[in-house]
Amino acid sequence: MDDPLREHFNHPRNSGELSGADGAGEAGDSGCGAVIRLFLGFEGDIIVKTTFLASGSSAAIAAGSLLTELISGKSWRQAAALPAASLETALQGDEPRAPGTSSRENTGRAAAIKNAAFFAIEALHAALEDAIARGNFPARPQADSNAVLVAMSGGVDSSVACMIEKQDGRDVVGVTLRLWSDPVCSGENAVNCCSPESIRDARSICHRLGIPHLTVDCTADFRAVVVDDFVAEYLKGRTPNPCARCNGSFRFPKLVDLAAMIGAGSVASGHYARVVPRNGRRFIARGADRSKDQSYVLWGIPQALLGRIRFPLGDLSKEETRRLAKEAGLHVHDRPESQEICFIPDNDYRRFLRSRTREHPGEGDILDGAGTRLGVHSGYTDYTVGQRHGLGVGAPEPLFVLGTVPEKNQVIVGSHEELSIRQLTIGQVNLFTDADDGALAGGKLEVQLRYNSGPVPGRLEMAGDITGGGMKIFLDEQVYGVAPGQSAVIYSGEAIVAAGVIEATSVVV
Repeated sequence: MDDPLREHFNHPRNSGELSGADGAGEAGDSGCGAVIRLFLGFEGDIIVKTTFLASGSSAAIAAGSLLTELISGKSWRQAAALPAASLETALQGDEPRAPGTSSRENTGRAAAIKNAAFFAIEALHAALEDAIARGNFPARPQADSNAVLVAMSGGVDSSVACMIEKQDGRDVVGVTLRLWSDPVCSGENAVNCCSPESIRDARSICHRLGIPHLTVDCTADFRAVVVDDFVAEYLKGRTPNPCARCNGSFRFPKLVDLAAMIGAGSVASGHYARVVPRNGRRFIARGADRSKDQSYVLWGIPQALLGRIRFPLGDLSKEETRRLAKEAGLHVHDRPESQEICFIPDNDYRRFLRSRTREHPGEGDILDGAGTRLGVHSGYTDYTVGQRHGLGVGAPEPLFVLGTVPEKNQVIVGSHEELSIRQLTIGQVNLFTDADDGALAGGKLEVQLRYNSGPVPGRLEMAGDITGGGMKIFLDEQVYGVAPGQSAVIYSGEAIVAAGVIEATSVVV
């Protein structure tokens, strides 16, 4: 009988620590009967040396030994595409039930092998992640135009995007960015794009499709660029859009850099948007499914990157995406959509801000526009422009937050009509066309001020340094509850021609 488990336990291959390893990773839990540590050494794309250390069970030792045999001499792509199920099957051998064992013993053996195979693959991916983090991962100096890096979140959209790229004949590598998430509510059981479960789902989808998967630790950069900015903006009395900030300043620049590292000519993601050519330039355009269109949160992507970015779901509806996933047998086909900010899984931004600031502003005055004191608030960071509920102030007519004064810890309230605006000034402008383009100067434009709101007609006026706040937007109709810090995205037809962060608002036309 072929019994690889017994063979690799009695005669383990490649046992021991690898001095000078390019990458090392550990996975497992002694309570689960397996702890495995794996070491990798590269020459070019090839894993030329790999060793392991394991404890906790005979299955753990056998899994580590067999895995090193399977990946030694193989490319990192081949190793990163190896599913745990294949290692599990190889450990079982040609006769899963050992002679002379009871059904209960055999079930226990199978469970031990399953756990050990899972942890061995986890250790492998941790070692690959470590090699990337330490700059030891094999880099390809030239890009392959047929190779594509697909951003994988573990959800249905990125999974179908990955599947489409694979079906189109491209050389696909799935990559998941490990992002910082609030440790108060982001444990093993938290299901969001930053959670361990989502990373494993992304990996399992890639392995089901027969493609390699990598995880890249971006926690420090994400926290600095996105999370710290989110907190700083609220402390300034502004209302930030962390998704737009992430996509433009962090996620897509990072993905393009990673694609260059592994030799991929393009990056694909599961966003419902399109990249369209016009007059020798590329523009981000709305997705065909307007109810799911995500172009609004992509406005910050530099135009220089658009030639390397693909949105395979741009012409699909959400229903079509779920149907394709179900037909392909992808287990994430019915996963509910996440509505919260990814790094605040419980969606309680007030609690989060309190936890991230050394000194909470505490109670302060609620004033009307004339400066009359109407009540007491719990801290200005708890209030956003347009907020009606939770003010604790009685009045003949409903009151809404008009703004805050951070330096005085004040909240200003007023009537719904006082929320109306007709003019915006924006900064941090991303201009997708020339400033004198007719589409900007005199064309028919639409302005979208929130992710879930419809666009309103308007016109632009540019003066001075537009990136520093020299672009004014004049709206053809009143809008309500618009706050500094939010994004203003300007469309000509379906395409974004300019966008930026709202710096100031006014009712004056």
